[in-house]
Amino acid sequence: MIRILLLGMALVVGGVLAYEHGHRISESDVRAHVQSQLEATRRFDGDALCDSMAKDYRLQGVYYVAGTHERRDTRRDETCRNARDGLAALQSVSAHTGGLLAVDITYEITRIELAPGGRRALVEATSTAKIGGRLLSRTRAKGHLSRAFWRVRDHGGEAQNWIYLP
Repeated sequence: MIRILLLGMALVVGGVLAYEHGHRISESDVRAHVQSQLEATRRFDGDALCDSMAKDYRLQGVYYVAGTHERRDTRRDETCRNARDGLAALQSVSAHTGGLLAVDITYEITRIELAPGGRRALVEATSTAKIGGRLLSRTRAKGHLSRAFWRVRDHGGEAQNWIYLP
């Protein structure tokens, strides 16, 4: 009887530790997530980008184009649709030019702030996109990430995008 009780207690303690570890986000988790998102973008994989978005994903963006600006507040479904459409267009351009006009994306994390308890992280980053050496866009973003069952989830955030037209 004592063996069963000890085994049960060991399973409960192990389960609690596994749950806690699976829900804590670290700086290395954030960096690995950002790298995987960058790789998905470079492969034009909109599904991978959308798969990491949490159900409560919300992006508040300001887009600066040709001297004007527009504010957009998008939820998960609209952001996914926009990402898939944009990646499909970029993939088409790349395919039609035999890869000569591939998108060159760089991403620099400028700050990672882990919340007390390690459940969430605030990430600030700057990214640029170029085609053929010509700057297409620059983005400054603040995003919120969490981790649940060993998967990093993106909850959105705020972004400022400067889009440069030829």
